[in-house]
Amino acid sequence: MLNVQKLRGDFPTINGQNIYFDSVASSLTPMVVVDSIIEYYTKYRANVHRGNYDLSMQASEKFEGAVMKIAKLINASLEEIVITSNTTHAINEVALTLDFKEGDEILLSSLEHSSNLIPWLRLQKKVGIKTKWYNPGKLGLFDLNEFEKMLTPKTKLVTLTFVSNVLGSVVPVEEVGKLCKARGILFLVDAAQAVPHFKIDVKKIGCDFLAFSSHKMLGPTGLGVLYIKKEHAENMMPAFLGGGTINTAECHCLSLDSCDIDACTFSELPYKWLAGTPPISETIATGVAIDYLTGIGYDNIHEHTANLMSRAMKGLTSIKNVDIYGPLKAEQRNSIVSFNVGDLPPSEVGRILNEEFQISVRAGDHCAVNYFKDVQAEGTAPGNVRASFYVYNTEEEVDRLLNAVEKISKLTV
Repeated sequence: MLNVQKLRGDFPTINGQNIYFDSVASSLTPMVVVDSIIEYYTKYRANVHRGNYDLSMQASEKFEGAVMKIAKLINASLEEIVITSNTTHAINEVALTLDFKEGDEILLSSLEHSSNLIPWLRLQKKVGIKTKWYNPGKLGLFDLNEFEKMLTPKTKLVTLTFVSNVLGSVVPVEEVGKLCKARGILFLVDAAQAVPHFKIDVKKIGCDFLAFSSHKMLGPTGLGVLYIKKEHAENMMPAFLGGGTINTAECHCLSLDSCDIDACTFSELPYKWLAGTPPISETIATGVAIDYLTGIGYDNIHEHTANLMSRAMKGLTSIKNVDIYGPLKAEQRNSIVSFNVGDLPPSEVGRILNEEFQISVRAGDHCAVNYFKDVQAEGTAPGNVRASFYVYNTEEEVDRLLNAVEKISKLTV
C-alpha cells in the first residue's frame, strides 16, 4: 500500500495548507530528482558522446543508463527512443518527418490537445492533406464501431491521445492499434497523461509513434520522449539534422560543391535522431524519476488515484449546480475530473478556490478548444475547472475540495 504521508515528505513544494491539484499540467518533483540535477552540474558536468576524458565518459554513462530506463519503461529498445524537449516537440517532429501528399487523410478526435492538432493543420495548409474528426461527445467515450467507419483507403495516419487531458477518459489504444495495423495505417499515441499513471507497452499498443513528457511524471521540465518503431527510425530521414545525427567520418563528399545529403552517412540508432547536445541533466533526472515511480509501483499509484477519484466523483455528483464533464463512472477516468459550477465562469471558480481555499486547480479550455466547441452552448465561457490527482494527494485534500465547491455552488443563481 502507498504510504502517502511518508511520501509527501519527499516533495519540497508540499508545505502548509496549500493543495496542489494540477499534476495533469505538471507534477511536483521529489528532492531525489532535484539532487540528481545538482549532482550532474557539480560532479561530472560535461557533454555526452563528445570526449574520451573521464567527465564526458561519466556523463555519457549516466545519460545512456537513463535512456535505457526510459526504453524499458514502455517496453521499447534503446534504438527506438528519441530524446526531445517535450511532448509537443515530439509530435511536431513526427509531423515534419512524415511524407504526405495532397488528399491524404489524418484521423484525430475532438479530445486532442492543441499539440496534437496544430502540427496537422499546418500540413493541411501546406500540403493539402485532409483532417477528419471522431467526436466522442461530452462523455469522451469511444465507440470503436463508429470510429472504424471513419477509416478509409486514404487514411495515412491516426493520431490520438491515450488519456484525455480534459476529462481523464481513456482511449482504447490497443484496439485502435489493431484496426490501424490491419489497414497499414500509421498510428501515433499522445501518452503524456498515460505514462505517469500506468505501465505502457508499445508492443501491445501496436503504435508506430508514442510521445510523452518527463515533467508530468515527477521529472524535470525540458525533457520529452518520442518512441519511433525501429523500422521507421531506420528508414525515415529525421526532420532535425546536425551535430550527432551524421557520421562525418563516413561521409563521401569529395568537395564543397559535391556535398549532398545523399552522400551523408547517418549515425547509428538512436543517435541518428538526436540532433545537437541533448538535455543531459534532464535525461538523467528522468531516469531517477522512473526509479522513484517504479519503486512506488504502478499498481499502487493506480489504486491510490482511483480511490481519490471515486471519492471526488461521489462528492461532486451530490453537490447541487455542479456539471461534470467526461465519464460519470469513476472507474472510467484516470486521475482527472473536470466540472463547472452553475453559471460561474471557470476562471472565477478557479480564482475563488485559490484565494479563499488555497486549492490549486486549472481553469480554462486546457488547450482542447475543439472539445468545448462541441459540448458547450455558444456564448458561454469556454472551458471548465479541472482537478487532477497524483501520488502525493490525500483523501483529506479531496474532502477540502468538495467542501469548497459546495460553498461556491451556493453563489450561483
